[in-house]
Order: sequence, then C-alpha cells, then structure tokens
Amino acid sequence: MITPKEIRTKALRHWNSYVYHRLFLSGATWQDLEIAFGKPSGRKLLNEFDNVSKSLHNLQTFDKAALGYGYQIDFEPVDHRQLGEQHLPSRIYFNSEQDFLRYIGKQREAIQFKHLAQTTLVQYPFLAEILYDKPRLLLDNLAVWNKLLSVVTWIIAHPRPDIFIRQIDLPDIDSKFIEQHKNQLTVLMDVMLPPSSIEREANSFELRYGLRFDQHLIRFRVLDSSFSLSGLTDLTLPLQDFSQLKLPIENVFITENKVNGLAFPDCAKSMVIFSLGYGVGSLSEVSWLKNKRIIYWGDLDTHGFAILSRLRASFSHVESMLMDSATLAENRALCVTEASPVKEIPQFLTDAERGTFNLLLSSDGISLRLEQERIPFGQVATFLHTLKT
Repeated sequence: MITPKEIRTKALRHWNSYVYHRLFLSGATWQDLEIAFGKPSGRKLLNEFDNVSKSLHNLQTFDKAALGYGYQIDFEPVDHRQLGEQHLPSRIYFNSEQDFLRYIGKQREAIQFKHLAQTTLVQYPFLAEILYDKPRLLLDNLAVWNKLLSVVTWIIAHPRPDIFIRQIDLPDIDSKFIEQHKNQLTVLMDVMLPPSSIEREANSFELRYGLRFDQHLIRFRVLDSSFSLSGLTDLTLPLQDFSQLKLPIENVFITENKVNGLAFPDCAKSMVIFSLGYGVGSLSEVSWLKNKRIIYWGDLDTHGFAILSRLRASFSHVESMLMDSATLAENRALCVTEASPVKEIPQFLTDAERGTFNLLLSSDGISLRLEQERIPFGQVATFLHTLKT
C-alpha cells in the first residue's frame, strides 16, 4: 500500500517537472491530480491483513478528511472469500489546487510564480513561449525576477551601449548582480532584443550585447627585428588591439611557459605568443591568424594536448611542436607525475598526437608529465632548424 510520504513524493514530481507551472501558463483550470498506487491483491490481503490494515490507517491519518487539506481517498467494496467485504482505496487524488500546494509546501512559491508570470506577460506578452518552455527560468529566480527585467529593459532602451557593466546605472542593481546572472539575462535578452542588438556568434556576454569588458591581454614577442613595432619586440596588448595588428609575418608560435616565450630564439618572419594557458580560446577572435602558420608548443602532458585541441577547434591548421613520442622517449628521465590528468582524449588531435596522449597514461593510473621548460634548449633549436618552410 502506498504511504503518505510516497504520495508527497509523487505530488512533488508534478511540481518539480513543471507540469503545474505549464498548466497555469497555458490558462488551463485545475484538474484532479491522480496519484497512481498499487492495490493489494486478494492473497496479500489474506496473508498480510494486519500490515495492510495498518497501512490503510496510516493513509487515512494524513488524508484531507483528517487534516482538512491534502489528498482524498475514494473507497470501493471488495468481496473476499475468506475475509468478507473489505473497503479498499480505489482512487487517491488532489481535487483542488490549494490542497495540492499546501500538502507539498509550495503555496508561497506558487503565489509568487503566478503573480510574476501574470505581470510579466502583461508587459512583455512575447515572453509567453519562453516561460512555457522554460518555467524554471522564472521559478528559480523569483526573488530577483523584477531586477532581471529591469536590466533587460535598460538594454532595450540602450542597444549595444559600448560601456562597462559597472556603468549601467539602475536602482538597487550593481555590476555584481549582472555578472552573477549572465545566464538568465542571456536567455531573456535573446528573446527580447532585436536581432540587430545581438552578436550571436560572440563567445562572451559582453561581446554579444555590445558591452565593454576587461579583455584578455596577449603577450607576444616579434622574433624578427625587421618587423618590430617602432623598435619594440616584446609587447602586451588587449585582445581587441592585438586582433587589429597587421604584421607581414608568416609563422606564429604559441607556447605556455613564460620564460620559454622570453627565451624563444630569433626566427625570420615569426612571432611567439605565450602565457595564455586555456585562454588560447580567446585567439578565435583574431581573424588574421587564419592566414598564418601556427605552431603550438605546450607541456607534454594531457592538459597540454587539451589546450592544443582547444586552439585547433578555432584554427584547424595548427601544428604541434615537441609534443610527440620521440620527444617523450628522449626525455623520459625528466618526466614527473601529472596530478590531475585529463582522462578523455581531446577531440581535435591527430592520430600521432592521440598515440602520444595514450603513452602518457600508464596502466597503473599514473600519468606522465614532461614540462616544456625541462626539455633541453638545444632540442628547441634543432626543431626550429629542421622546421619545414
């Protein structure tokens, strides 16, 4: 026999799956919410009569007839050959919305949800579809919903404002609030803003909606002094400025270790970018890199290959440098253990790189790591000397 606790669990499922909310948003009136349960068989009734009786008593102790709210039980007579006529539940259900909400403890949330949904749809009727598809968007943000709408309303009035989030001046809303609710705001703004106000291909909130932001700083060295910038060869530029560079170079090396970047040998028509780590993904904004030869040199470990894969997701022609099985074998004595290796092979690796990745992972669960700064610098010079042009 079903228990009151199990009835509450099933009723909560109706709430947690947002069926209740979608019914309200669709304008439907309350319909009896049936709770499925298993009826005891004649054999179980005979063999476990005391247990069934106790379960039935417990069920009635917490029904609407006893508490004044909650589920109702309809009974039906059942003829039993040995026990005679017995009255067993034929139906368990909530016949009113208030009984249902009070029983699961969601009265206050339901009132808030309905009020905010109604007032929102009066002001923004075109949000009906998104609220129906994603009622969680409202339900999970009841306390801040009006603030979210205030931010979106401000952006509608100031499309692509070209200011920092900190400069958006709204009562009781600070920059931290906006930064902490970017996901919710993105869903709303994508529906509420005109297409001309959204850069849908952008990979950040700020770029998507025309806001300024603290850009990635790109540190690089020009390895051919004839292409220096006003005599400068070691520079750090914001990503947007870096993306505007127009240098007649042919090769772009990317390496992780800062000292390796600083010590990278001179190389004709080349530059080296360094110290980005997983931030290499930001280089996807630099369109001129698509026309350059890109050579990546990272740590010979699983994370190094993961960063290589991330870079290659934007630039499929990226080559790797000193990240092969021969380099690993030649410097095996210099390897250390990688503390938190990547377990799955990154997507954008060549067959040879996949093989090296697997070599790093030994059968006993220990992953090897050859840090790039441990590789003798003579091997770097040899690689550059033999690099095909």
